[in-house]
Amino acid sequence: MSGAGKSFWSKKMESRGYRRYSCDDLIAERLGIKLEKKVKSTINLAKWMGAPFSAGYPKAEELYLEQEGRVITLICDELENNISKTEPVVVDTTGSLIYIDELLLKRLSNLTHIVHLNLPTEKYKELFEAYLIDPKPIIWGGKYLPLEGENHEKTLSRCFGELLNYRNELYSLISDCVMDYSFHHSPNTNISDLLELICNSSKQKNNLLKI
Repeated sequence: MSGAGKSFWSKKMESRGYRRYSCDDLIAERLGIKLEKKVKSTINLAKWMGAPFSAGYPKAEELYLEQEGRVITLICDELENNISKTEPVVVDTTGSLIYIDELLLKRLSNLTHIVHLNLPTEKYKELFEAYLIDPKPIIWGGKYLPLEGENHEKTLSRCFGELLNYRNELYSLISDCVMDYSFHHSPNTNISDLLELICNSSKQKNNLLKI
């Protein structure tokens, strides 16, 4: 999910020599959104997409997912055609990865080791408050459902938690490694710890594929 720490850790991996694909940046470029200097692509994308209750949101959501599919296809093409298979690569995905075409998602899964940075329910409120202060481009996928007499902020607050519950289940299903929040958000966890855990789960995945 947006705000879980994907970009934080993928940039740490980039500093270790990994070639990093930022899906947010690639999607923004394809949508023709100018990336302002010193401004994160997520901010630009959030402004472009708008809130789920805005008139242009459904069309923006559709265009975003269309471009996300093309970006993932591009990344898969490059990974499959990469001569140097030993070059370390990290793909900083969006939280809406689960909405792309099933076959494309399976293709990405075969080429990479998918890591889920889990978020416990007690952190949902904190994440929602961060979203209000620093909006992220969120694909609601029909999960924004206002009740009669409910204002936008109330609906956002209620549906945000429901969206996270729904997504967490799907994230776990497609992931090779699920990292506990207490691990990936601990000040004591460094990049070496993170990579070691990923490496160990990757070995387990490879062993399972050989059986």
